[in-house]
Amino acid sequence: GASGFSLFYEARNAGNASYVVSGDINGDGGTANDLIYVPRNQGEMNFVQFTSSGKTFTVQEQKDAFEAFIKQDKYLSGRRGQYAERGAVFLPIIHRADFSLTQDLFRNLGGAKNTIQLRFDVLNVGNMINSNWGTGQTFVSTSPLVSRGADATGAALYSVRNFGTELQTKSFQRTAFISDVWRMQLGLRYNFN
Repeated sequence: GASGFSLFYEARNAGNASYVVSGDINGDGGTANDLIYVPRNQGEMNFVQFTSSGKTFTVQEQKDAFEAFIKQDKYLSGRRGQYAERGAVFLPIIHRADFSLTQDLFRNLGGAKNTIQLRFDVLNVGNMINSNWGTGQTFVSTSPLVSRGADATGAALYSVRNFGTELQTKSFQRTAFISDVWRMQLGLRYNFN
């Protein structure tokens, strides 16, 4: 019987977001909706020392972490001296491919042709070849800065978002969904005459 194969490829954007400050930096009553300012250099950064999870984060550690965060982020590194724009940060494009192989087998029963089709599919076939292929990414956090009030001159004070004993220095992290790993399935279809 007939044999066939197909390869389906998709490239898509997984979404977008805005970089905002955690807290109400402008005093309008809304939290986590104030866009962050991207400083020109470390001299414009106004951080306060804080302790979390038994670790004290110094002002300089936070300046270094936020500078690393800006430099590794394609969008933020191009916005020095400006505010981030609403909805302007896009997740990396996801590239995935599915492979399918079919084989038809014929049998004449009572003068009529009956077909059995065997089907073999590999979903996200690229991930079977390389574990970094076909995986999605999501934001580590879209609020890398936490509002800590203001100093005596009224200048806003911040801290860099932390996760346990680590400060945020990356924009994205790999997702861990079923669609991020390759899967294989076998199918059998019987066609009556």
